[in-house]
Amino acid sequence: MTEEEVLDHVKSGRVFYLSPDHFDERMMTVAEMRAIFSYSYFNAFWQYEDPPCAEKLHALLKSGLHSNGFIACRDVLKYPVLCELFAYEIMKVIERRLMIPQRAPRIDAVASSAYSAISLGWEVARFMSNKYNRTIAHVVVEKDSRGNPTVIRGGIDPGVNVLILNELMTTGGGSTLETRKAVLTCNGDDPAPTVLEPAFVLVHRSKDYTLADGSAVQPVFHFDIENFEPEECPYCKAGSEAIKPKVGDGTNWRRLHGQI
Repeated sequence: MTEEEVLDHVKSGRVFYLSPDHFDERMMTVAEMRAIFSYSYFNAFWQYEDPPCAEKLHALLKSGLHSNGFIACRDVLKYPVLCELFAYEIMKVIERRLMIPQRAPRIDAVASSAYSAISLGWEVARFMSNKYNRTIAHVVVEKDSRGNPTVIRGGIDPGVNVLILNELMTTGGGSTLETRKAVLTCNGDDPAPTVLEPAFVLVHRSKDYTLADGSAVQPVFHFDIENFEPEECPYCKAGSEAIKPKVGDGTNWRRLHGQI
């Protein structure tokens, strides 16, 4: 299926009828991904594309940073059909980057963090188990009391090669790094499993192309979305109000989109 045909599917409301088969011969484009996420049923993509002004709002992130964009992956990935579709796109990037003949590493487990990356990681592990390794496992990295993905119940065998996967990366010190650190420390004082590089990220909306520890990251889709410390935010300086995009009954999300 061509890009034009895919965009027509989305425009005409047939987004749930897209499947991995439609992208067998090529990678999904950024325009196609954005169209799917922006589809009115999900309304999961927002970006401030005009010069800063007082009339338009901007986003206040969980980290306390301000931003000119927000991508709600969970609102798309909660649908199995679309989770499978985007897992297939990650698989293509993993194969291109890692599965090189005679040099491909053995992948024993895929680790992904709560919450939105759980289903995505499971689907990627399923694809890999069907094609490369029937015994591949999916490891869930649960959140701790502070909301950070640091908990792996039962640890991971030291002989295991683990692939790190996340649905979204905003900074090099965020949940992708926390997931990697959780795998490396999950056995306590016992030997750690091996973490493969790079970590794979579905949506990359960061200026950082490595994690804070210097390890590599490979995105599938990249967007030039910026983050700012509140005192340096050009949108605040222009009089724009910062609001949390996804709280309560969705009022803030509609406000960001200018719907109310």
